[in-house]
Amino acid sequence: MFCIAGIPAVQAQETYLNERMTNTSDVIGTARYVGMGGAMGALGADISTISNNPAGIAMLRKCSISLTMGPQIQEASPTYGDGRAVFSFDQIGFVAALSDDDFNLNFAFNYQKRANYNQNVFASQALGGLSQADMFAWVANSTANVNDKGQYYFKSPFYDNLYTAGFFKEYTPTSGEPYFRNEKGRAHTGDFSRHSWGALEGFDINMSGNYDNRVFVGLTMGIDHIRYRQDATYEQIGDVSYMFYQDQAVTGTGFNFKLGTIIRPLEDSPFRFGVTVETPTWFTLKHTANIGLSVPDASGYYKSPIYINDDNYLEYNVFSPWKFRASLGSTVSDFLAWDVEYEYSMNDYTKMGYPRESYDNYYNGHGTSVDMDKDVEMGNMTHNMLQGVHNFRAGIELRPFSEVAFRAGYNYYTSPYKSNARLDQSVESGAFNFSTTTEYINLSDKHIITLGLGYQGKAFYADIAYKYTSQSGQFYAFDDNFTSYNSSFIAENPTLQNVQLKPTELNYNHHNVAVTLGFRF
Repeated sequence: MFCIAGIPAVQAQETYLNERMTNTSDVIGTARYVGMGGAMGALGADISTISNNPAGIAMLRKCSISLTMGPQIQEASPTYGDGRAVFSFDQIGFVAALSDDDFNLNFAFNYQKRANYNQNVFASQALGGLSQADMFAWVANSTANVNDKGQYYFKSPFYDNLYTAGFFKEYTPTSGEPYFRNEKGRAHTGDFSRHSWGALEGFDINMSGNYDNRVFVGLTMGIDHIRYRQDATYEQIGDVSYMFYQDQAVTGTGFNFKLGTIIRPLEDSPFRFGVTVETPTWFTLKHTANIGLSVPDASGYYKSPIYINDDNYLEYNVFSPWKFRASLGSTVSDFLAWDVEYEYSMNDYTKMGYPRESYDNYYNGHGTSVDMDKDVEMGNMTHNMLQGVHNFRAGIELRPFSEVAFRAGYNYYTSPYKSNARLDQSVESGAFNFSTTTEYINLSDKHIITLGLGYQGKAFYADIAYKYTSQSGQFYAFDDNFTSYNSSFIAENPTLQNVQLKPTELNYNHHNVAVTLGFRF
């Protein structure tokens, strides 16, 4: 059973969060840009190329101002009561054009959504006897430590508070080592629900120019702002049932640069090609979370939650992937324009680190102060779980009349996840000291189909575009690798050795409509 709308949401400060926050595999911008599937890197002459190929701004010969908005419509029914459509304000910007016969210099500013986090998710997964609590115990045991009083505690405050709340049962095996596990009983199903909202917003400042209408060059400085919030619950049903409640937020800003060029190699031909390099976005982020645990009473109703961690706070940095784009395009008189593009995003080289200062790495004053400017272990996990993303896009525009244009576009994005990707919380990364969730979703390839219609007057113009996005995902309530590597668990539960969760298939299909109004002067 599943229901989902929107795009993947952020869940915890690790590889999956970093990919989802920096994943801009979407087409958002002016309705003309959307209608052509974002394939305008060689054609230019639209303000939304400010982030795709900054040199495209140099092709504008008039000053202009535009704004874009429209609904995002989910294909599946929502779990929560916020309706089937979310209104989105996607773009507003202006271009100041200074030109003469042979040379022009343009300046532009544009606000544009880069990703929407609005999402409702419900997934029910058959657990086959496996328990999220077993995963907690496995990770907690691997990160257990001893304080200066000889008491056992966990690096993660979340796991330490689970133990304090009696979520783990303690006993001493014959080896004399401590071991923690969930209360006796096996799990049957796990029901997960999540409501999230927010956006990755880009503020781009551009300077561009051209010489002799043959060589176009542009530079864009981008300031990206993340605002993310979610409420989630996970209910595990079995011999021993419980429910986790969680709300968390991620906020912060980052900056990047895009350098692009468009070249017309033949003086008498409209054919052109474009090349763009986009640096990583250097994000500085803050993560906060509250987590509660509730168990049912004798009648089956859940009691008021016990907040086992109500002040989970972490400051950290994310360095998004390098991106490279190449495009070809041309026009046929004033009747036809076309553009094809390829983009490569180095998602497997996304990095994570922390502010360059000493802080207490362990819970409640235990451990040592360390400088964690670079999280090497998380970087290794990212490289092992993610892969580079290839994007192929194409767009076409037909003008049967000078005032009217018809557009169509297509995008294909490969999956950022390798076939063996999983949320491995046993990795010795400082981020997992603050982890609060166990679920993860591996996304498939993405297909985007767009259609558009435009009207151009002497000064006023209006465009409308429709976008259909098709993608699926595989949901896992938790990492099930403890069935292979946790010898103590297998010794107690030999029938569950190498048992693996069957992923729940999620539908990410959704529809968008974008409307742009603008003036050129």
